[in-house]
Amino acid sequence: MESNDAIELPNPSDSRREFMKKGLLAAGAVGLGVAGVGTAAAQDGREVLVYFDDYVADARFRVVSLLPASITVRMLSLPGGGEAAEISQPDDYNGYAIRYDRGTGSVAGASYVFTKGTLQERTRYEFSRDATVFSSRLGLLDTTVSRP
Repeated sequence: MESNDAIELPNPSDSRREFMKKGLLAAGAVGLGVAGVGTAAAQDGREVLVYFDDYVADARFRVVSLLPASITVRMLSLPGGGEAAEISQPDDYNGYAIRYDRGTGSVAGASYVFTKGTLQERTRYEFSRDATVFSSRLGLLDTTVSRP
């Protein structure tokens, strides 16, 4: 994808299915180098939330970009709207598009992580081996990440 190609970002008014589809496509495009440059520094041992299907113990990934706050809030809300009991203030979280590294410079997949702190863009992190269910309704695990 060339850097001047248009990327259709998710819109908070989209259906949840369409919202997630566009979000994954945008994250993939951003993972290929269409994104901008980074934010504040992160600390090792940062607590993050990640979707059940996207968690791989010890997997390495690179933070691609910070998501807009409205998209993060939408992704941390229940389907059809409303707040999950586990997240009373979804706007307290920062959402990030990530891409998994294979170690060869190729992308193994893309996803999202959420944290109350910050992660540094264009920086590599690694999931810990330990994860617990944070919200079964949202399909999120609670784990930590650190720099490899």
